[in-house]
Amino acid sequence: MEKAVKKYSGFLSFLRTPTPTLIGIYIVMMLLFSLTSDKFLTIQNIKGIYNNFAVFGILAAGVTVVMIGGGFDLAIGSTAGLAGIVSSVLLMKGIEVATPWVFLIAIAIGCTVGLINGLIITKVGINPIITTLGTLAIFRGVCYFWADLNPRVYNVFVQNFGRIYLGNVFPITTLYIIIAFVALTLILKFTRFGRDLFTIGGNETLARLAGIPVDRIKILSYVISGFFCSVAGLLLISQLGSGRPEYGTGAELEVLTIVVLGGVVVGGGRGNYLGVFIALIIIQTITNGMVLLNVPVFLRMVVKGALLVLVIAIDAFRNKRHLQLY
Repeated sequence: MEKAVKKYSGFLSFLRTPTPTLIGIYIVMMLLFSLTSDKFLTIQNIKGIYNNFAVFGILAAGVTVVMIGGGFDLAIGSTAGLAGIVSSVLLMKGIEVATPWVFLIAIAIGCTVGLINGLIITKVGINPIITTLGTLAIFRGVCYFWADLNPRVYNVFVQNFGRIYLGNVFPITTLYIIIAFVALTLILKFTRFGRDLFTIGGNETLARLAGIPVDRIKILSYVISGFFCSVAGLLLISQLGSGRPEYGTGAELEVLTIVVLGGVVVGGGRGNYLGVFIALIIIQTITNGMVLLNVPVFLRMVVKGALLVLVIAIDAFRNKRHLQLY
């Protein structure tokens, strides 16, 4: 009886998240785009949808951790761009650093940027939005130091890192995202770090009174975000075949839209990767469908913003009604 009650309670908790609404919206979108474009449901197009959200998905993996802890990271695009262009320079003919070292250096760059952000936010006490806006500009400027080199990527392993299709159908990049999301879900659910992170996001003052090492956990969350930025940077140079200083520009807005749309609360303390994954697919499907229908770029942005507001409004209404019932 107790198990049945717990299962029922868990099901009700699931219904109170934006995920059911997102699933419904995705089904409607699939029907709409399939009726308006004969190219939408082709194997090639579906493959493209799942391959093209690789960078945003990997970035969303790290940002979700930060936001659950009540933080904010606007420097993700610059961090990915920096890791990417440094890696592509190291892979240039005439330099050609060994591939394992390139990957380690890229990861070190991302984790260092995350560490810097975390230390400034926790030890100096600067607001995370202001901090990461500043580092966004700083590291984007550093990216342009190598702008004139226009490094090309000829390394076969790096080229294949973000381009391989398993069975000639399933993009390996989608497998990366699934592995990352499942691993982080297990960490957040079954480790002390995960439990403490949710507590900090829910009520930081209470977390400090409970003896939770708030600063250390917050710093670690930004380091995790930096790690995934490094992976995203490597995927960028793999898929595009070169390193450019502008890579990753604007990614922070797209990723934050995905994460919030997926049910991660901006103030922290609530969120899950299932919702984020569905939101990731929805945003990419919308973009793909509107491209097929030749919708102007400005209108695509309007639709994404309207969808974000709509889902958050529905979620807020559902939660308000739940509170009134109880």
